[in-house]
Amino acid sequence: MKTLVRSFFMALCVLALIALCTLRPGNSCKEVYMPLDSVWQYPTLPVVTASAPASIYDSLAADLGIEVASMLAVSSIESGASHKAFISTGSPVVNLDVAIFKESLHECGYNVDSLIKTVPDAFKRPSKSRYANPLKAQRAMYRAASAIDDSLAKVCTYWGMYQIRGSNWKLCGASSLNDFVERMSASEDAQHILFARYLKETGLDEYLRAKDWERFARAYNGEGYARHAYHTRLAEAYNRYKGK
Repeated sequence: MKTLVRSFFMALCVLALIALCTLRPGNSCKEVYMPLDSVWQYPTLPVVTASAPASIYDSLAADLGIEVASMLAVSSIESGASHKAFISTGSPVVNLDVAIFKESLHECGYNVDSLIKTVPDAFKRPSKSRYANPLKAQRAMYRAASAIDDSLAKVCTYWGMYQIRGSNWKLCGASSLNDFVERMSASEDAQHILFARYLKETGLDEYLRAKDWERFARAYNGEGYARHAYHTRLAEAYNRYKGK
């Protein structure tokens, strides 16, 4: 009798263990949406300690033949005077382009109208009462979008202090889209290096060498650059860092 009870108890333990394993988040169906920050994680990488800003700027600027003030000007326009690259350790600044994300979802066969209703956090900014910090609100949007389609979310998001879109990963010298995201998540130095490679591959370093702010603004910010005074703000930032 004791042997029978012991066998029954062991069988119950095995069944309970199997049930727990099947309920792990990694085994969840893709269709199960977990809102905002509840599930998604940035790549867990060892965070590289950034060099002193002057050293990395000097090295990359010298390699490109541009002035440090030009690199500082671009990062200050894209991320503010603080040149903020991270929301927290390993969590880079992100900004999902909702219009492009919707278009990409539609092209991939998703029912966008249905997703807007079922995953609203991916398509509109969370309320200020929920996220007082706008950078955290942007991160929340990205994470919600990632729950729908991780690769599309990465492609349609602007990353780091230079706000480079994920679709440009190859021009930044990354080996893959995931490699691009991992490097954006690793350190400020890694973001500087990705930006420098992007300038070189696209020829935009030529515009910075010539201080041709308008042509750089059009290529980097898009045809609507003038509406946002991108080129004049860029020139002003450059003069500020040059001490003019």
